[in-house]
Amino acid sequence: MFRDISTENAIISAHRLGKGVESLVEASAAEAEAISATLAAVKARQSNGEVDQPPDRDRGGEATISGKQLSTPSKPQDAVMPNYSPPTGVRLHHRAVVVAAETGGALGGMVRSLSIDQFENEGRRVSYGTPESANAARKLLDRQMSINSVPKKILAYLLKPRGWKPPVRRQFFLDCNEIAELCDHAERIFSREPSVLQIRAPVKIFGDLHGQFGDLMRLFDEYGAPSTAGDITYIDYLFLGDYVDRGQHSLETITLLLALKVEYPQNVHLIRGNHEAADINALFGFRIECIERMGERDGIWAWHRINQLFNWLPLAALIEKKIICMHGGIGRSINHVEQIENLQRPITMEAGSVVLMDLLWSDPTENDSVEGLRPNARGPGLVTFGPDRVMEFCNHNDLQLIVRAHECVMDGFERFAQGHLITLFSATNYCGTANNAGAILVLGRDLVVVPKLIHPLPPAITSPETSPERHLEDTWMQELNVQRPPTPTRGRPQTANDRGSLAWI
Repeated sequence: MFRDISTENAIISAHRLGKGVESLVEASAAEAEAISATLAAVKARQSNGEVDQPPDRDRGGEATISGKQLSTPSKPQDAVMPNYSPPTGVRLHHRAVVVAAETGGALGGMVRSLSIDQFENEGRRVSYGTPESANAARKLLDRQMSINSVPKKILAYLLKPRGWKPPVRRQFFLDCNEIAELCDHAERIFSREPSVLQIRAPVKIFGDLHGQFGDLMRLFDEYGAPSTAGDITYIDYLFLGDYVDRGQHSLETITLLLALKVEYPQNVHLIRGNHEAADINALFGFRIECIERMGERDGIWAWHRINQLFNWLPLAALIEKKIICMHGGIGRSINHVEQIENLQRPITMEAGSVVLMDLLWSDPTENDSVEGLRPNARGPGLVTFGPDRVMEFCNHNDLQLIVRAHECVMDGFERFAQGHLITLFSATNYCGTANNAGAILVLGRDLVVVPKLIHPLPPAITSPETSPERHLEDTWMQELNVQRPPTPTRGRPQTANDRGSLAWI
């Protein structure tokens, strides 16, 4: 009947003769000949009408559950198909041939025959050679795996729109090596993007977050999250900067956004704000948070690395060539989109670019009745621009709308220049004092803009006396606000002697 096509005997013979790979080739050729002869014998028996006797349960009719057989109509003999058992088909042999490389030897390695079941643990026995090469190989493997695993770890740990709660311990869950891997991967993506992104609708637009990670989770929970279980497959996400400073969870905010960028590089877009600069976020909380939550050495290193990444962030975004999005405004110097496109990255604030300073720092005037250019109380050399500048810029660039962030507004969004400019702010109760709402803009395929708001959460029932950590966090923010007063909410009158006023800053 069937011939034995096993290679086991051939492999054993190869070992005994010590012919290594040559014996393996001969054994493989013998095996191929055996398989060909077996298949030829099967075909010969088929053509001669020889069939193996089928089991009794397959003869004379169909078997029932009770074991009885049902008779079937008889057919002429020539109409009955040959009833034979075909070959078993494609299968994996129970043994595998392995050539294990050795450090020396003319044959290059030893031939072994291993059971398939052994391969689950086989990798643990493989030698890397010298200890130095073993360590280098392991480090390379760990690096390759961590590039893919760090963003997924962050998403699994942080992207919890409904279930996220502030960590009980302030210690951050990533170490500086993981932050380095995340920044390296994100930086490669940003470096390939233009200074002005080209985005298609639909898209969600987010304003300033300022480390208020809880508000970001609330916005995701209320209006959709960037995940496969959410709406990332059919709508893009655009963030307008100021991810860090002032809030308690700048590390969570920036690492989650970078992980989302790595995971969905074509759907998640980040542009730069004025707080994405080392000289600013060294003063307004981000550097302090890194040191407090990661230790002085690792915290300072992570702060430096993230700020290096900030220098690569795109600077503006065009949506459907009709809406331009930026962090600050057009100031006095920006008349054409090409001026922003021509800014070369990486770029620092110290580069002295007037276009960059206007783009990240300028504001609209108080209202539509104040036209032209006016001094900006944020600092010397900065300006506010009137509605006439907005209309002029839109006409020159064939645009219909400017969306910008940079200023806290009470409703989370505010119109200017008869609706041709919208200020957007997504953090609620800014710095714990403004009591403002936060908002996002949802732009549909029809280019209809829909503001969507969240309101400040009521004060926690737990009092500071019974919640030492909350008291510690509140104290931390209060001290920072005293030292660096927050930018006042847009539209609120400020006196020149007020420590919270722009003029005082």
